[in-house]
Amino acid sequence: MNSVPRRAALMAMSREEVPPDLRDRVERAVRPIWDPRWTARHGTRPDVEILVTAHTDTDLTPEHLAALPGLRTILTTSTAVDYIDSTYCRQRGVSLHNTPDYTGSSVAEHAIALMLAVLRHIPRLDTAARSGADTTSLVARELSGMVAGVVGLGGIGTRIGNLVRGLGMSLVYVNRSRREHPGARQVDLPDLLAAADVVFLSLPLAAGAGPLLGPAEFAVMKPSAVVVNISADGLIDRTALAAALTEGRIAGAGLDVIGDPARYADLPNTVLTPRHAWYTREAVRRRAQTWVDTLQGLVEGREVHRVL
Repeated sequence: MNSVPRRAALMAMSREEVPPDLRDRVERAVRPIWDPRWTARHGTRPDVEILVTAHTDTDLTPEHLAALPGLRTILTTSTAVDYIDSTYCRQRGVSLHNTPDYTGSSVAEHAIALMLAVLRHIPRLDTAARSGADTTSLVARELSGMVAGVVGLGGIGTRIGNLVRGLGMSLVYVNRSRREHPGARQVDLPDLLAAADVVFLSLPLAAGAGPLLGPAEFAVMKPSAVVVNISADGLIDRTALAAALTEGRIAGAGLDVIGDPARYADLPNTVLTPRHAWYTREAVRRRAQTWVDTLQGLVEGREVHRVL
């Protein structure tokens, strides 16, 4: 009996990125073509039916996707799909699938770490301790009794809410739909910004939407407030943030930057990480496990994590 030929899948990653046990599953499910630099190459690949890709600084444009005339399915190993031209996919009838819910507690814990790093001046104290510099001007603040404002009470926002309440902070939150969180209040954005000592942004940037925080929003915040963003850079107007920090209209910011961190390097009272909030050993494994499970399901004809 002849076996069913495996479908060709362009894997936009190196083979070594995938744990060996999961790599074996991939190579049994499809005929993988490992090529992390495929977007930089010329020529077409007519045999490719499946594209497995990661969220990088390179958007997937119609020009990239046109080089795969046999493409039927795109699976991104990220939750975000905004780097893929969905209009082109829809026109060509290409299904789009993502990898949700793999971060677990990692991103929420990183948000707390950024908050503490800013409020406790940890990077500056580390530098001072190594150089012997005076630290009397670096007065920290207690979390107990502060108000945390979470914008976006999805899975990550809910975890942030649980963590801040465990640290003795009260919680207010904004969410697009009505959602209950025990011991917390759902408010509108202006009320949250006026009340919060720490504002956490944990929501996706809607397609075509402008920044959530701009000059008007920073104007209503407390001068002692801190902003923590573990979501899209575009949620914050960078120019307005720079003005608010420089003029002392807010106290600081902790940013897990998706784009180029150098754009924020000159801002005072900021702690930056380079898109590292999710990057824990546990989350890396969960992500790989999830997308490989999804790939297996797609090959078997099941609709798994389809977003388009």
